[in-house]
Amino acid sequence: MLEFDLPDPGRPLRVLAVGAHCDDIEIGAGATLHALAAARPETQFCAVILTSVPQRAAESRSCLAAFVEPATIEVTVHDLPDTRLPAHFDEVKDILAELSRSPWDLVLSHQPNDAHQDHRLLGQFVPTAFRGHLVWQFEIPKWDGDLGSSGANVYVPLSADDIARKWATLDEHYPSQRGKDWWDAQTFAALARLRGMECRAPYAEAFRVDKQRVRFEG
Repeated sequence: MLEFDLPDPGRPLRVLAVGAHCDDIEIGAGATLHALAAARPETQFCAVILTSVPQRAAESRSCLAAFVEPATIEVTVHDLPDTRLPAHFDEVKDILAELSRSPWDLVLSHQPNDAHQDHRLLGQFVPTAFRGHLVWQFEIPKWDGDLGSSGANVYVPLSADDIARKWATLDEHYPSQRGKDWWDAQTFAALARLRGMECRAPYAEAFRVDKQRVRFEG
């Protein structure tokens, strides 16, 4: 199985996460953010969320901050309408174009074949906006049943403790989600166990990478 390290150019890593909704980044990549922060606490994290209301924005800020401790994260929350991102094509493109001007080492966002229209739009736009960046596209479990087509090919191995911490952090910081039938520890552990099986680890978060440039120096 191929493994590689994120670049270490003698400076802090710069990691950007772009989500359609509050909780998307944390559900798709929360444990990965935590692992990065634990390994490289000097990492500069930034999160951008396209749709929200004030309560959910506050939840996301606190949850993301918890995931990246002991590092810190800059969180920007826009107020585009939930489930209507395709109708706001120009605004989304402008936000991504502005973000792409920074030299991120890693960009995390949605997958292009996600069944939710807001997720799918970002999944399609992010790789074209960030053409010179390494992009990992995360998956979101939901009732649409689209996980079979995720095309995951990058895995971040996790332990049982990592998955328990992920659920505890999500549930602590998102009281607005607790009444939903899919919001429980089993949902997130089940997907992580399957992805772990695929990479011979107890658990894992999985991502899709369409393009990766490799440069050998020596």
